[in-house]
Amino acid sequence: MFEQAVGDGANLFVTIVAVLIGFASAMGFIDYQKTKKEGH
Repeated sequence: MFEQAVGDGANLFVTIVAVLIGFASAMGFIDYQKTKKEGH
């Protein structure tokens, strides 16, 4: 039971990290698009 809980916790942690990375990448991409538009 304990090992299962630890496994779920690790999966949750990995999922949260992946979402944060994806969110940061999306924000950086949007910022890049805005900068590119203003530059031209």
